[in-house]
Amino acid sequence: MIQYNTLSATSTPTPPPADEKELVERFQNGEKEVFNELVIKYQGKIYNLVYKYVSNSETARDLSQEIFIKAFRALPHFKRQSAFYSWLYRIAINLCIDFIRQQKRKQPLSFEDLTTGKNDEVVFSDMSPLPPDQLEAKELGDIIGQAVQQLPPKQQHVFNLRYHGGLQLKEIAAQLDRSEGTIKAHLHHAHKRLQTLLIPYLKNEQLEWALNL
Repeated sequence: MIQYNTLSATSTPTPPPADEKELVERFQNGEKEVFNELVIKYQGKIYNLVYKYVSNSETARDLSQEIFIKAFRALPHFKRQSAFYSWLYRIAINLCIDFIRQQKRKQPLSFEDLTTGKNDEVVFSDMSPLPPDQLEAKELGDIIGQAVQQLPPKQQHVFNLRYHGGLQLKEIAAQLDRSEGTIKAHLHHAHKRLQTLLIPYLKNEQLEWALNL
């Protein structure tokens, strides 16, 4: 049984005596109990990652537990071609994105979120800003969240890692085993697509793809 400790957003795991490669090898050789040492090593990092997505401690604990259960079941088939944590991280990100999509609980974004960062394209640079009394922040966040769901899967994944996960381009590239140029291209195309999707809204026109407007 996986021993999963109660965590807080700032908890720090105690390092295990063995390194992760040895633990993974021992697990795959039948010592299932060593998985608890991997949980102890990474539960703090995984909890903090999930908390960034859901902003709720109880939900973050539940999702973290589910992530480790999925990892436990999949670890016999892990090929060890990447670091264990990179593999675990991808499981966590995919589960978080699926959860957010299913629950429709995406964190609201603002124009500033989409236009800051020296490595990112400016999405709305050619648009005139709307007066504050014409745009509620929550409504804008909901619309942008729905627009993000219209992106192709790879673009949506990179976009969520960048803006919901708070990762830099080089961090996303490392986690997804892709070049930084590829990640930058996905983000660029995501921005262009979002610009196209959101222009009608900024002009007070009907959005055919949006719900509950």
